[in-house]
Amino acid sequence: MMFELVENLDGLSIGVFGIGGCGCNTVNTIFNEVQNPQTKFYCVNTDKVVLEHSQSDDFVLIGAELTNGYGAGADPAIGLLAAQESEDQLLTLIKSCDILLCATGLGGGTGTGASPYIAKLGKDLNKPVICIATLPFTSEGDFRRKVAEQGLDELKHFANAVVTLPNDQLIEVLGNDIGLFDAFKHSNQILHSLITSLIDMLCYQGLINVDLRDFQRVMDAQGDAVLGVGKCVDEGDLQMALTQALSNPLVSSVDMSTSTGVIVQINCVDEISLGSYNTIMDTVRHQVSPNAVVICGASKITSLANNFEILIIATGAKSQLIHAKNIDETIPKVEQTTKAKAVVSSQSDIFDIPAFIRSQSPAPSGK
Repeated sequence: MMFELVENLDGLSIGVFGIGGCGCNTVNTIFNEVQNPQTKFYCVNTDKVVLEHSQSDDFVLIGAELTNGYGAGADPAIGLLAAQESEDQLLTLIKSCDILLCATGLGGGTGTGASPYIAKLGKDLNKPVICIATLPFTSEGDFRRKVAEQGLDELKHFANAVVTLPNDQLIEVLGNDIGLFDAFKHSNQILHSLITSLIDMLCYQGLINVDLRDFQRVMDAQGDAVLGVGKCVDEGDLQMALTQALSNPLVSSVDMSTSTGVIVQINCVDEISLGSYNTIMDTVRHQVSPNAVVICGASKITSLANNFEILIIATGAKSQLIHAKNIDETIPKVEQTTKAKAVVSSQSDIFDIPAFIRSQSPAPSGK
């Protein structure tokens, strides 16, 4: 293979939409940390107080006449009507983007109701739409679970790819003793890593580039999606980083072998050897169907916090989400893991969980 230095289109624009309370919190967390002229951050909410304290390039108070800026009252129907009322404002932002990355929380009113509609607006304009959605804790009740499931079904109908982060899996990885605020902090770190890695892949020049057409080809696949990031300092630990990307237990379980499209993006501060590159690609190819479209990218990014970073996007897969059979077979229950609880420093990145802890949690393949 001959490597050629190719620059991505300078005009490529990525719109990161934080929708509802959870989505706006995510944008607030990462806005000041992602300095990229090709990326714009937008907060979308029915709650004017949240938007007044938002950190973003722009925001939309949807449904101002409907809700008077007081929120959707945990009613997805209100969230949908609010988005419909503010369609023109949303379209103005969406039309300025080549790709939409949407962060949202499902189970409430605004995120659950407005996110599918925003994804539909993007789809109607032939914009690739990736949604990263958190799912409520089982302890939050059957009502919120059902609302989240309905919202997820709607979202999958319109978005090109939907990556789900079930909050229950935070307990699996971090243990019951983790503080509530720390648990949500780790969830935000997941969203931060996924979104920033996507931005890096699409915006930085590379020896091998994943261009917009490649991206659209993989994103056009129907089915579930998995998106994982692995990081390491030494090249000798790249296999461990790849395992992190493929087996991140906080990403909903999907069967990688059923994926129809995969993007593998390798970012490095200096350089990666041809041998390591080939090993990574061979490992990924063995994880998916021989007929899957596998697209690779490699970029040199001197500003990385770690020397090496691997991003895996797999689409068109079959879901392996586990729903327990309770007495009434309606309430999902987290599958029990073995023995020790994971203890992770609140200052560490969740993707830096040691391998011995990760091995105690089910991998996205469900194996």
